[in-house]
Amino acid sequence: MPPSNQVLLAALQAAPRRFRLQPLPADAASARQAGTDASLAFAIESARLGRQDTDAQQIFVDALADLIRDALAPDSGDPAFQALVLRGLEPEVEEFVQLQLQFAADHRMLRSAVDAIAHPGKLRGLPPGPLTDALAQLHRLAEGEAWAPLRHAAHILLDLRLDHAVRGVLDQLVAGDVLARLERGAELRAQPAVQRYLALWEKRGPIAGTDAALAQGRASARAGDAAEAAAVHALRAAAELLNRVAPGHREVSRLHTPRGFPGAAEKTKDEWDAAIVHGSDILLLAEVKAAPAAATPDFPRLVRGLQRLAQAEAGATYFFPSAAGDVAVRGASLQRLQPHDATLPSHAIYCCSAAPDTQPAWLSAAAKSLLASEPASLEYARSLAQGAAPAADGLLPVWQALPGAPRLRGALLQYETSRAVREAMLHPDDLLAALADTLANPK
Repeated sequence: MPPSNQVLLAALQAAPRRFRLQPLPADAASARQAGTDASLAFAIESARLGRQDTDAQQIFVDALADLIRDALAPDSGDPAFQALVLRGLEPEVEEFVQLQLQFAADHRMLRSAVDAIAHPGKLRGLPPGPLTDALAQLHRLAEGEAWAPLRHAAHILLDLRLDHAVRGVLDQLVAGDVLARLERGAELRAQPAVQRYLALWEKRGPIAGTDAALAQGRASARAGDAAEAAAVHALRAAAELLNRVAPGHREVSRLHTPRGFPGAAEKTKDEWDAAIVHGSDILLLAEVKAAPAAATPDFPRLVRGLQRLAQAEAGATYFFPSAAGDVAVRGASLQRLQPHDATLPSHAIYCCSAAPDTQPAWLSAAAKSLLASEPASLEYARSLAQGAAPAADGLLPVWQALPGAPRLRGALLQYETSRAVREAMLHPDDLLAALADTLANPK
């Protein structure tokens, strides 16, 4: 490695961590005083460390009860959780949800069947008359998703003189399950409980495909582009600073793990936002995030991607496609990207130009969702929603499952994962300032 490698590593170590996660409360009393999120995070970390004492257990069930109660608050709660609870309380809502899972496939099948006999292109070859008019009406009803009138129109058609193929399609249409499911879904949609469910679902955010959702997507894309531009600018400037130590440093963007690279590609990161390269060595690999909280859910995939890169053969050279063309990278430099347990290697960082959190991020949204979605949590929530006052001890099954249940592993490791992510996260300005200071004040 060039001499600049040590300079860069020293700068990375010295750079301030403005996104660093605050330590958890020191004891049970402090955790309770700090609030629901702190209490849950404290108890979960106690479970992770094998300290499942009575205090931690009671803190956990009390805090989880508070979390569920807050999530059910009509004005300030979590509409997605409220919708989930409503599914368990109202059989019609659950039936509607199950039908919706099949809606897209059923809709495609029905439209395909109707198009086969009544598409406007097919009707242009038919003479004017009752049959042509009835088929055109059938097609309009399918387009408008008017399922009950469509069934009626199909029966009217069956009373006309039809060729064998058209009659076969209509017979299957009126006798089959597809139209019946679509009709039932439309009936259920009009029910008050289902309307409440849909209203809660809409509060989660814009519905996919709507103008609001598209606008939100564009805003997120702009934020991501701005974060990437800031990181690329910083790494380019850092490469120029490192050229004072040794020439040949450059920034490269959007590297892709080449095809045929060693290791399994499934569920691993294979696109790398930005890097500093010297010759054929990667000195720094940066993953860009528009917000600090966006990094934690993606961390396992990033770690798997780095583990795969570290499987490179030391003496081999690999050609990574990038925004500037293929980049030759020595396998030996890729081997240095091997993560250490749940910690990123020194040569890999997160880069984030957002403002730091205003509140301690002790408990991730994903961990809250996992805990609240447990059967015991949902049963507790349903009791609350029906006006009962269930005891918090009813949530003990969640605490007991926490250390060993694979489905809760994300919650169990949530603080340790967030801590590792935030420790590796730098603001691009801080990276540049630390590098300039290291060069100006060598040790």
